Amino acid sequence: MQPRNKADARPDKQSGIIGNEENEHPNKSPGWQRSALQREGPMAKATATSKHETLSSSASKSTTSALDGVPLDASRHFLFALRTKITLHNALFFLIIKALIIALLINFHLVYLLSKFDLVSPISPISEGGNHGQNKRALFACVKTVADECQLYPCVKDDGVFTETNSPEGSFGYAGRFVHRDTDVGKPLMETIGDKGWGSGCVVSEKYRFVYIHVLKSGGTATKEFLRKSLCGRDDKDCEHVDPFILRPSGCRAAILNYTDYFTFSFVRNPFSRMYSMYSMMDGFPLEPGQRVTDTFSFPDFVMKPKERKNHTTMHAGHYERQTNFIFSNHTCPSFDFLGRVEHYDEDMRTILKHLNATELIAYHDELGGKVQPANTWGSNKKRSIGGDLRKEYSYREVVNTVVSRYRRDFNLLGYDSHTVPSY
Repeated sequence: MQPRNKADARPDKQSGIIGNEENEHPNKSPGWQRSALQREGPMAKATATSKHETLSSSASKSTTSALDGVPLDASRHFLFALRTKITLHNALFFLIIKALIIALLINFHLVYLLSKFDLVSPISPISEGGNHGQNKRALFACVKTVADECQLYPCVKDDGVFTETNSPEGSFGYAGRFVHRDTDVGKPLMETIGDKGWGSGCVVSEKYRFVYIHVLKSGGTATKEFLRKSLCGRDDKDCEHVDPFILRPSGCRAAILNYTDYFTFSFVRNPFSRMYSMYSMMDGFPLEPGQRVTDTFSFPDFVMKPKERKNHTTMHAGHYERQTNFIFSNHTCPSFDFLGRVEHYDEDMRTILKHLNATELIAYHDELGGKVQPANTWGSNKKRSIGGDLRKEYSYREVVNTVVSRYRRDFNLLGYDSHTVPSY
């Protein structure tokens, strides 16, 4: 039979297939192709099956060619060695992790001390009987030493051995009690503060064998004024015409290190009250004469923006230091024998004078009616301007949290409650 036309007999230029069924029937469905295979019979099916097997065989050869020529025993040996190596590495890794955990647990106390108690979690306030009824806060459970003494704040020597002498009675901090300090442990923390003579320095009396440590913003100026007038006369401001053997100013660090056998005392105050006292003191040290700093720089800003303080006052940054930096060694051991509190100033001062048995000091204290006068009135004047209640300035939780965070060591070691802002 002759073709319908010459074009039908020519090879297809695109596919190269003569008489291509798809080209001849471009509009027919795939079902038509299946019908064609059925019409062609078993021979077409056998041909398709043969093509499929040929393609599968070719793919199999391409995937196994990488292993051609490798003995089976060598492959097994390689895989076994690889598995053993991985197992050994895992075992070594877990052994190192276990060793680190054990080392951390063994050295927990040392790590805890080096943190300077800044990581101590708060414990609910409890009342200390016989101590003015104040609520105090326990730091952590007592530590039993070789001597089986219950010590609240164990100190550590350079060789890592716990001392056996620092054991304040009870568990409420060092303030308001006598301490049996270990003078061989550590050096004072202060490096640049407490060295300004009668200003911010300490005082030493070789006659009565005592050292007073001046903690800034904790009644220090009033205390030194009381000591000076008692021992040097009411009119001699700097004891210039009195034997320095009786009383003389000294750098605090030198006094603590050179007079370890002298009775050493100091005073501290509630960090909340002390912070407000710092703020009030700015009015005495303005950048411009006659300027009232606290009128333009609020207390919350003073607390929350410490870097801006220098833009408002000439007051020395040493006033912002933690109190514990003045009176504790670099091992967090006390550098004092007695720590009085500003909140109970006159009562604690009588305790100190009785211990010193200093007749001149006792006589002047009685002359004052048992009340040492404050050296300045910045804080009291400022508190009067807010109605006399300090808690009004701590109405913002962020302000309270900032003070607690900055002076956490003071709260812990000095026994003040970080949960309660005092009214004065």
